[in-house]
Amino acid sequence: MTRDMERGNQTYGEKISYVAISPDGSIVATFNPYGSSILITKVATSKVATSENAEIRFNRKKFFDMKPSNILGWSLTVSDIIDSENNIGLIAISCITDEDMNPKLKTRHKKLNRRAVKLLVYSISINLFLILNFLFIPYPLFILFLCISLYYCFYNLRYIVNNIKPLTWNSSKGIMKLFKFSFENSNNNSTNMNNVSDTSIYKYCLGGVVSFLKNSKNSSNCATLVCTNCIKIQKIGIKLNELNELTVHDEDDYILPENLYKELESFEDSRCNWKYLLKSRFREFLMVDTSDYQQIQSIEIYDINTSQLVNVFYRRRREKDFIISRNNEPGIFAISTDSRLFAYSCGDNIITTYLMESGLEVVSKKFNNICKIKFLEFIEKDKKLFIIEADKEHNVKFHIWIISGCLNDYFSISREDIGLSDSNISILSKYDEHQNTFTKANGKVIFYNKADEKQFSIVHEVSIKRAAFGENDPATDEHEYQSCDLEPWNNNATTIRGKFLYNDRRFLLLIGQNSIQLWKSKSIKFMDFNNFKFFENSNLVYILISDKIKPEIKTKFLIEDDMTTVIIHACKSLVYLYNRKHVSSIEKHQMFVSGITNIIKDFIRKYPDNWKLIEIQYPLIAYLIYSRSFSLIKYILFENAEKLHRPQSKYVSYPYYSDLKLYEDFKLNNEDLKLNDEDLKSVNDLELALEFRKDKDTVILAYLLEYYTENSMTHIGWMINVTKILPKLPANYAELLYYKPCFGGINYNFPNKRFKELSVSEDNLKVYMPLTRLKTTESLTFSEYKQIGDEELHNIYMVPLPNFTTYNTNITKKFRGKLGTIFYWLRKTLFPPGYKNLSDKDLSPFLQINKKNKGAFFNAPVMEAVITLRWKQTKYYWMISLLFYSTFLILFAFSVINDDDLIETENDFFIILDRIYMGIFYYAGIYLLIIEFMQMKKYKTEYFKIFNIFDLCSIMLGIIVFTLISIKSFDETNGVDGEGIVVLMTLTTLILWIEMLLRLRLFARIAIYIYIFGNILRSIIPFFAFMLILIVAFGHSMFVLFAHPSFLNLIPSAPNFTLNDGTTNFTLTGESPDNPFDTIWDAILSAYYWDTIDLSPYHYWPLKLFAFIANVILVLVLLNMVIALMNDTFNKAKEDGKLGLLVYRTELINDYERLDDLFFSESLYNSQYICFHRDPNLMKKWMIKSQELKEVKLYSWYNDEDVSKEEITFDNGVDINLWYAFITGNESLNSASGSSTPDHLTLWF
Repeated sequence: MTRDMERGNQTYGEKISYVAISPDGSIVATFNPYGSSILITKVATSKVATSENAEIRFNRKKFFDMKPSNILGWSLTVSDIIDSENNIGLIAISCITDEDMNPKLKTRHKKLNRRAVKLLVYSISINLFLILNFLFIPYPLFILFLCISLYYCFYNLRYIVNNIKPLTWNSSKGIMKLFKFSFENSNNNSTNMNNVSDTSIYKYCLGGVVSFLKNSKNSSNCATLVCTNCIKIQKIGIKLNELNELTVHDEDDYILPENLYKELESFEDSRCNWKYLLKSRFREFLMVDTSDYQQIQSIEIYDINTSQLVNVFYRRRREKDFIISRNNEPGIFAISTDSRLFAYSCGDNIITTYLMESGLEVVSKKFNNICKIKFLEFIEKDKKLFIIEADKEHNVKFHIWIISGCLNDYFSISREDIGLSDSNISILSKYDEHQNTFTKANGKVIFYNKADEKQFSIVHEVSIKRAAFGENDPATDEHEYQSCDLEPWNNNATTIRGKFLYNDRRFLLLIGQNSIQLWKSKSIKFMDFNNFKFFENSNLVYILISDKIKPEIKTKFLIEDDMTTVIIHACKSLVYLYNRKHVSSIEKHQMFVSGITNIIKDFIRKYPDNWKLIEIQYPLIAYLIYSRSFSLIKYILFENAEKLHRPQSKYVSYPYYSDLKLYEDFKLNNEDLKLNDEDLKSVNDLELALEFRKDKDTVILAYLLEYYTENSMTHIGWMINVTKILPKLPANYAELLYYKPCFGGINYNFPNKRFKELSVSEDNLKVYMPLTRLKTTESLTFSEYKQIGDEELHNIYMVPLPNFTTYNTNITKKFRGKLGTIFYWLRKTLFPPGYKNLSDKDLSPFLQINKKNKGAFFNAPVMEAVITLRWKQTKYYWMISLLFYSTFLILFAFSVINDDDLIETENDFFIILDRIYMGIFYYAGIYLLIIEFMQMKKYKTEYFKIFNIFDLCSIMLGIIVFTLISIKSFDETNGVDGEGIVVLMTLTTLILWIEMLLRLRLFARIAIYIYIFGNILRSIIPFFAFMLILIVAFGHSMFVLFAHPSFLNLIPSAPNFTLNDGTTNFTLTGESPDNPFDTIWDAILSAYYWDTIDLSPYHYWPLKLFAFIANVILVLVLLNMVIALMNDTFNKAKEDGKLGLLVYRTELINDYERLDDLFFSESLYNSQYICFHRDPNLMKKWMIKSQELKEVKLYSWYNDEDVSKEEITFDNGVDINLWYAFITGNESLNSASGSSTPDHLTLWF
C-alpha cells in the first residue's frame, strides 16, 4: 500500500507532484519524483510567475545508493536567496520511508543506539572521577560509594529506555539531499539532458518533512535546514563561503515534544503521521495539538529557532466539537507574517484568533455559511484571513475575513476571483491526499497546476472594492452655522458648513474650523437645517477633531473602514479635547467629551468582538489613558461580561502604530508626556499610565492592575505587562497588589506534565521548572525532568509573572589574543569573578524590584517560590566562598594552637609545610578580601551595612593577627608584646567563629536560628534597658548606704568558730567579710547577682527590709518577666526568621546574578514559567490577609461619581442601529434623494 502511495498513478490515477515556497515567499519550486528536473521560479507580487527561472536536473535512480523498499513519499523545500550578488539559493529533497514516520518501527528496547551508549559512558565516567576523590576514605565506605554510583548510572540508563524512547532508535533508512541553484546562470544548475549523474551537493541519511527557516536580517550567505520525522527535529547549518562553496554541519537535534510523540505513536498508519507532521509544521513553528478528549483544549506552539515554547493557547470545547473528531489530524492553523496573531480551527466553521505573545484569545467567530474549514492563511500584511472551505458535497469554496474590526468583515469569493483553474480545484478537492500540491509562506498561497507542471497560481491579496462612506455624496445644499457651541474648544466663533449626508435628513454633516461632525436626529428626521439643536434633539455619531482640517481648504468627508475609522477618530478627538481643556465653556466642552465617549460605549455594547479586533490592531487604550477617560476605561475593563482589552508589551508591535501617528497626537501637550518618540514605541499601557500617576490620574494605573490581576487566575498571559512594570510600581500599590489571589499562585494548566525540581533539600517549599523547551538528544539534563501524576498535579501552581527572572546575560566578548586568553583563564581560575557591565534596567524584573516593603513582598508565596528557584545555583556559588573561609578559619586556628610547637621545631619538612599553609592562608584571605572590595566598588555606599562591615573587619583582623603571630614565631627579639597578641588572638578567634556562624546562613535552619536570635535581641533590648536601670538604681542605693557604715551600724561582725579537740574548746575569730558594695561598680555587679549576696553579718534592720524589697523586684519579678517576654518574643521571632532568610537569600541572589564569567551556567535555571507545590500550611498567614483584602479594589480610594454626572447617553427610544446599517451600506440610501447608493460591496480582483 505504501509503495502504491509513493507511485501515485496506481492510487489516484496520476503522479503526485510537490510544490514549495521559500520562507520569504519570493521563490517557488516544483518537483515530481518521476520527472527529470526540479523547477525553480522567482515570483513577484502578481499572480503569474516572473521570467526568472532555474532548473536542476534530477535523476531518481541516482538519488539512492540502494533504493529503500518502503518509500512513503517525498518532501521538498526551497530557501531564500542566500547570496544576493549571485542570486544563489538552495533546494532540499527528502525521501521518506515508513520507518521515518512510524515510532514503533524505530524503538528498540534490546539494542541501544550510540546516543544511549554515550549517555551511559558519560554517566560512568563522571562517577568514576568522583570515586577517585574518595580513594583515601575507609575501604567499607569506598565500596558503599562505588555501589551507589553504579546504581545511579544504571538508573539513568533505565530511565532513558523506559521514559525517553526517542533516544533509543536506529538510523533512518530515508535520505535527504541538498542542491544549489542560481538565477544568474541557470545553465550551470543542470547538466546535459543525457547526463544522468547526481547533481546534489550534500547527502544526509535522514528522511522526514524538510523546510528552510527564514533568514534573519543579520545572517548572510547562510541558511538553516530542518528535517522532522516521528522521532526528532534535526537542524542543519549551511554556510556559503567566498568561493561559493557550501559547508554543511549538524546543529542541534531535538526530541519531539512528548505529547506530539505519544500522538504519533498511537497511530498505526505511517501515512497518518506524515500528514500530521506536515500540518503541524509552519515556518519556524511547531504546533502540538493533542488534547482530543479534554473540555479545555490546549495548543502548544514551539519555536524551532530558539527551541523554546512560544505559548500555550486554550480553547473551550463545545458539545459539537466532540462529535467532530479531527480524525487523527491536528487542527488547521495560521500564524501572521509578523508572528503576532495565531488563528486556529478544529475543522468546523469556527475560527479562534489569539495573540502569540500572551496566548490570550481575542475572538472566536462562527461562520454560519461555512461547512468545514480546511485551510487558513493571513494575507495582505495580515489584514485579511484567507479561508478554504469544503462543503457537504466536498466542493471547495473560498472566503475572506477582514480582521480589522470593521462591520463588513466577511466575503465569499469565487475561484475566478483568485485566478484558479479546474486543475487547481480538482487537486484541492482531494486536499487530504494532495497536501503537498499547494503551500503557503509570508502571506502567499501557492497552488500547483497539474495540467502544466511549469505553471502555478499565487494568491497573496484579494482586493475587495468598497467605496468609502461619504464618497459620491450627491448632496449640494449647504447651510452655514455661526455658533461657537459646535466647536467649544475653539474660543473664537467661526462659520461651520452643514449639509444632509446623501440628502438624507436623518444625518447632518458639519465641517468646521478643525472638526468634522456627523449628527443623527433623535426623531425620524430633521425638518430643516434650523431644526438642528445639538445634543438636545441629536446624537453625535461621528467626529474627528484635528488641526490638519483647515477651514480655507474644502475638506472631503470619507470613512474608509466603516466603524473602525469612526472609533479611531473618536479616540483621537478625545486626546485633542484633553489638550484643549482650558476653554471658556467647560460645560459644553464636557458635553462633547461625553458624546464621544458614548459613541465608543455604544459600539462596544453592540459589537464587542469587533472592538476586540480593533483594539489589538490599534493602541486605542493609549488614547483613552492620555485623555484621562476614566469612566470609559472603567467601562471597558469592568462593566462588561466580555474581556474587552488585551495587553501587549510594546506599542510598536501594533501593526498600525505608524499609521496612527500616536506621538504626534500626544506631543501636543508634552508637559505631561516625558517620553520621546522612540521611548513611546517601547512602552505599553501600564507604563504609559505610570507616567500619569499624579493626583486622580493614578486611578488609571489602578484600573489596569486590578483588571490584569483579576483575570490572571485563568491565564498567565494577562500579566505580561505587570511583570515589566513591577519594579517601577509605587510602594502604596505594591502593598495591596501582593495580596491579590494571583500572588498565591494560579493553577497549572499546561499540557506538559514534566518538571524539574529546583528546591534545596532543606526547604519546605517545593519549586519546579516545567519543561518548556525542546530537549536535544545529546542532552544529559532530560532525566532531571520527572513526570508528575494527575493526583499531585492539582497542587502545582504557577507564579503569575512570565519572564520574571529571565534577562539577556550575553556580553560582547573582547578579543584578548593568546597571552590575554591565558591571563583571562588564570584570573578566572584563581580569583573571584568580576561584575557585568550592566545597569539595573538590563537585569531581570525580579532583581530590579525595590524590596524595601519587605512584609508584603516576601510574604507573597509566589515570591518565595521565585527566590527558591534562583537560590539553588546561587548557593552553589557561595559555597565556594564558604569553603575559602573555612580554610581561612582552620589555618588560623591551627596557627593559634601550634604556635609554640612551630617555634621549637627545626625540621625542614615542617618548616616547608608551615610555609605552604601560610601561603594557603594568605591566598584564602586575599580571595575573600577581593570579594569584599569588589562589592564595595560595585555598591558604593550601599555596601556599608552591619553584616558587610563585620565580614570585612573579621577577615582583615584575621590576616593582621596571623601576621603578628608569624612575626613573633620567627623572631623572639622583635619586641612584639606577647600578652597583647594573646588577647588579640582571643578576641579574633571569637570574631572569626561568629563570622563563620554568619556565613553558615547559606543553610536554611541555621539562618533562621540566627535571625530568631537577632529578632529576640532587638525585641528585648528595651526590657534590658529597663532592667539595667533598676539594677543600677539598687546598686547605687546600696553604695550610698554602705558609704557611711559608722553612722548606720553597718560594720559587720567577724564570724566566730569553736574548735574542740576533745578536752578543750578553742574560740576562733575569722576575718571581717568584705563589703560587696565597696565601689560603684562592685555595687552594680552585686545588685545584678543579688541572690548570691550574703547579708547575714549585718544586723541593721532597714538593710534587711531594703534587701527583701530588692530581692522581690530583681529576682522574683524581673526573672519571671524575662521568661514570659522571651516566650512571646520567640514565637514572633520564629515567624520573622523566615522573612530574614528570604531577605538574605535575595541579597545573595542579587549579587550572584550580577557576576560575570561564572563557571556555572547562568541560563541553567532560566525559565519563562515557575511552578511550586502549594501548601496551605506554609502560606496560612498570607491567605488570612488576602481573604481580608478580597473585596478591596486597587482603585477603591477613587470616587468617580463626578466623572459620570455629565455623561450623555443615547435615548432608549432612538433606533441607533440605523446608523450602523447606514455606515455599512446595509440599507438603501435613496429614500431622501432618489439617487442610487454606490455599491461599495462589489468585489474586484
